[in-house]
Amino acid sequence: MRASRNFALPLAVLFLMFLLNPRLALAGTANCPPEPKANVPIATGDIYEGANCTLKTTGDTDSFVFTGNKGETYQLATALNGSVAANICLTLYDPSFKIIYGPQCTGVGFGGPASVVQDQSLTVTGTYTVDITENASATQEYAVSLERLYPFPPNAETVKLATEYIGDIAALTGSNAFTFEGATTGEYQVAASLPGSVNANICMTVYSPGGTLITPILGSEGECTGVGFGGPSTILIDFTPTVDGIYMAFVSVAGNDGTQSYSLEVSCVVGNCPNGPPPPSCILTDTATYNATSGTLTMNFTVGNNYATTWNAWVIYLSTITPLSGFPIAQPITVPPVAITKTTSLAKEGEVEVLTTLTTPTKGIVCSNLAKVATGKP
Repeated sequence: MRASRNFALPLAVLFLMFLLNPRLALAGTANCPPEPKANVPIATGDIYEGANCTLKTTGDTDSFVFTGNKGETYQLATALNGSVAANICLTLYDPSFKIIYGPQCTGVGFGGPASVVQDQSLTVTGTYTVDITENASATQEYAVSLERLYPFPPNAETVKLATEYIGDIAALTGSNAFTFEGATTGEYQVAASLPGSVNANICMTVYSPGGTLITPILGSEGECTGVGFGGPSTILIDFTPTVDGIYMAFVSVAGNDGTQSYSLEVSCVVGNCPNGPPPPSCILTDTATYNATSGTLTMNFTVGNNYATTWNAWVIYLSTITPLSGFPIAQPITVPPVAITKTTSLAKEGEVEVLTTLTTPTKGIVCSNLAKVATGKP
């Protein structure tokens, strides 16, 4: 039995290392794969832009797929790239292949926009498909992106008060997300400003911890700059939080069809505004006990996560890793953290370990815990 106990910890460590190396998302800008290619994976924060992102005929369809969860909100955007030979269209299908948005097309040449942008709330969990098509047989390049708006995207940058941050939207359909702590005891101002060199105007919105748009205090400048149209070069959004928590400022180029650098700063206008580190995105702890009389292993978990995850658990003993009964399970957004107790029957096996993780498809393991418990000699 000593050999089993000595082997269990390295086995757990190796298993955890394996889990920490999931399939990586693009997490940035990439060219489309060469055609013919359908159902190209796209994840939050991804932008496809390049010579391969090209439509050639009215029947040419480029499709992208992503996994979404019920209750999440995503922004989908596509834009014309380069010279305009044809307008492009975006269609979104749910997991049952039912159209839930579109086809919506650009309208260049008819006084319409050069992009299609949609904030879409998901009602079911599963694989969604984004189709990009054109309305004429012409060679037309495009860009397409996906960004999660709620829960806030994992690529959001955490900012502190009274600190200037330089933002850069360097690709068509790109966007930047910034998160900060907000409290009901203060009034906040979120400011985004254009530099001296302006390629495009920018727009900004601010979201509450629940994912809803905040209503600015009367007198704020609005959501977009207006350089070139007699408007301001700065966006000012003042608001008083209605709940304590993490807020998000979301910045994009006006029309989502250009590039632009800018600066962003969050300030405390009046009152008491905390400026400490934000709470962790997830919490996972476990206190395990064993009842030798009944042969019951009891695990007292504390679970908290501000975005949907998959909860996995294994029992490690006798040099084996056994999935815990009832796992994996879908763990919805759990704020604040809650106590959850799980039990399972387990024979005396000496010292055993309980490995548990919270994972997402794009980030892999976001929280993990390894608890040891003595069960007595077999």
